[in-house]
Amino acid sequence: MTGDESLHVLARGGGDGAGLLHHLLVDQAIKVAIVLVALLVLALGMRLIWKKAGRAGPPRRDR
Repeated sequence: MTGDESLHVLARGGGDGAGLLHHLLVDQAIKVAIVLVALLVLALGMRLIWKKAGRAGPPRRDR
C-alpha cells in the first residue's frame, strides 16, 4: 500500500484508522494555529519596533 492509498482507507473509516485520521487532522490544525499565532506576535512586535524607532529620523518642526 502506498501513502495515498492508506490515507484513502483511513478517510473511508476502514479498520482502526478512523481515530488515527482524526488525530492527524487535529494535530495539523494545532500546528497551523501555532504558526498563525507566531506570525501575529511577530507582526505586532515589528509594528511596535517600527513605531518606537521612527521611519524618517527625528520629527521636523515646520513653521
